Amino acid sequence: MAVKTDPTESLRRVPIFSGLDKKELETLAKLVKEQQYGAGATIVKAGAGGHGLYIIKEGRVSVVRDGQTVATMGPGQFFGEISVLDGGPRTADVRADADTVCLTLVSWEIKPVLMDNASISYKMLLETVKRLRIQEPRPQD
Repeated sequence: MAVKTDPTESLRRVPIFSGLDKKELETLAKLVKEQQYGAGATIVKAGAGGHGLYIIKEGRVSVVRDGQTVATMGPGQFFGEISVLDGGPRTADVRADADTVCLTLVSWEIKPVLMDNASISYKMLLETVKRLRIQEPRPQD
């Protein structure tokens, strides 16, 4: 059985929140919900509206695009950060490979916090941009 951990500590270990100070982390931790998914469950479906940011607390997931696994993720990794901000459709399916526990932040709760706290928004934006840059194709010499 999983040990209940402090959401603030769980958030601190996630790259998108790593630049946040203790007070900022505590603000977000109040919004965190824990959700469990059985092995084989679809957590998010490609094309569906994005309303949640998911942080993997336990377990393992596969990111599947057009029937092909493009990534696997485990504890401390996250997905859904772009869709939660713009409400756009999910770009891939995410399926639980094993029993998985996710900490979730839903858009209608996190957006007011981001609108009222430029520091949190900016720090999360920097990390999101860093992730996008890593995915960009590099120019060939």
